[in-house]
Amino acid sequence: MGEITDYATYFSEEIQKFAKDAVFKDARWMAVIVKAIYKKWGDEAIDVLNEAFYEFGKEEGKKYKKQAGYEGREDEINVEVALGEIYPNVHMHAGAAGLKLERIEYGPDESISLCHYCSMLEGWKDIWDESWRMCEFISYHHDRGFMEGLNPKLEWTDHAEKDGAEGLGRGNGKPCRMRLVRHK
Repeated sequence: MGEITDYATYFSEEIQKFAKDAVFKDARWMAVIVKAIYKKWGDEAIDVLNEAFYEFGKEEGKKYKKQAGYEGREDEINVEVALGEIYPNVHMHAGAAGLKLERIEYGPDESISLCHYCSMLEGWKDIWDESWRMCEFISYHHDRGFMEGLNPKLEWTDHAEKDGAEGLGRGNGKPCRMRLVRHK
């Protein structure tokens, strides 16, 4: 524990280049759309997007649970199963493009990680100086819904710096803290 893992190194250089280009372009498109919506309609629009990404994540969680053979067996999906078996398939593109995580704690009921680099954030920052807003709803609300779709007992208590006060999105060099727990 405590070692920083660069997930891009698990992929060939060709795949890494393709993923970096694709993630950067897609992230920029997302930021352009969200920035325009926010500029026109403000926080109310962000609230609508938060709910939409939460619901989308929840449906994705159910889909991936079924694909992994856990449908009807939610209680078997603990933190290790969610993060080790299922979740990486959702974010494989981000890993190949560059995702650096440091695991602080990892077990069946709790995981604490620090994110030192996220390739999607690079695209968001290229368009919007409030890129932390993208982290908040794209990452947090989607992933909150995703975990609930896998097992309603799973909860992100920290993820993508929900308030945008610290972490990578603010450009202060601090990693984002992510904590997933399974409630009993």
